[in-house]
Amino acid sequence: MRILSVIPNDAQLITVHFDNNHSVIVNMKGKLQTARFSNLRNRELFMAANTDGKAILWAGGISIAISEIIEIISK
Repeated sequence: MRILSVIPNDAQLITVHFDNNHSVIVNMKGKLQTARFSNLRNRELFMAANTDGKAILWAGGISIAISEIIEIISK
């Protein structure tokens, strides 16, 4: 499974489209309270999310892999 696109929004949610025709909405609100993702509280940085097909990527080396995405949406 590969990520085709990511669409962040102002509510700290990211819509992730996969190559198997499925999409999920990832709620990043809780993650932004952790040290690892705290820089993403900056709206401009958060909204600049992109993908390499394997993860959601942001500037500064911040990323979240498909396995983590699945873990977040499973909770």
